[in-house]
Amino acid sequence: MYSLKQKYREEILAFSFLWPALLILVALLVYPLGDVIRLSFYDSNLNREEWVGFGNYIALSKDPLFWKAFVQTVVFTFFSVALHLVLGLGLALLLNLHLNGAFRSLARGLLIVPWLIAPTVAGMIWVLMLQPFGVFNGVLVSLGILDANSAVSWLGDPKTALGSVTAMNVWRAFPFFMVMLLAGLQAIPKQLYEAAEIDGATLWEQFRHITLPQLRSVITTIVLLDSIWTFRAFDPVYVMTGGGPAHSSEVLATAIYFDGFQKLRFGYASAEAVVMFLVLFVVSAIYVRRAMSNA
Repeated sequence: MYSLKQKYREEILAFSFLWPALLILVALLVYPLGDVIRLSFYDSNLNREEWVGFGNYIALSKDPLFWKAFVQTVVFTFFSVALHLVLGLGLALLLNLHLNGAFRSLARGLLIVPWLIAPTVAGMIWVLMLQPFGVFNGVLVSLGILDANSAVSWLGDPKTALGSVTAMNVWRAFPFFMVMLLAGLQAIPKQLYEAAEIDGATLWEQFRHITLPQLRSVITTIVLLDSIWTFRAFDPVYVMTGGGPAHSSEVLATAIYFDGFQKLRFGYASAEAVVMFLVLFVVSAIYVRRAMSNA
């Protein structure tokens, strides 16, 4: 007979197989996170550690550069995610039309290419394109939008630097939304649209009352995931502008890097990292709760 003692023995054996993975998780995630939280309460550099309590957080609250980086991170995240959703949904709707199968596969394959490019490589490509005598200005001159003698420095102008980085991030990551939303569209029962057509519903009414409600869970999930990924983005900003000019494209990830590894203000950078972690933790908690409610 299957005894309770044998059951516990098997459960202990099963959990024992998890210990290597748990140890790796603790070594690579839990310990570094705990040490960053600890350092945030110290004035720390290569030579000393001095307890300052909440001094770093108080200094953060009074630092205009920190708040500028925070606001720019929010702006960068909001416009990136919003444009990812708009472009991804629009292209997914086009690919979901009654198209030739071979053409649809070819179009989907070509459109997914930006997503396959590493962020660093994509950033370098756009740096070359956005140079004063690069491809982008050349196209605008050929269209008559720009004068041939007035080249725009898209990455060197504080007014356009953050927008340029956002544009690159939108181009690189919209295929993720397109693929996920296309899968969601193809899972919607065709009978719903057929019934709506019989009732005389217009295309807009079908989109509003059938497509969007059916895609709500997919949209919520990918928006939350993309918000997390974009909020902590470092590569595109560092490669394209380095946070400049004059901190006009600085985001939290680059601010943490410069404060920690260039200015050697480890305690201050750790406090910035903790603030960033708390924001991401809240968004992640929303995502996990959403995922569990749909399970």
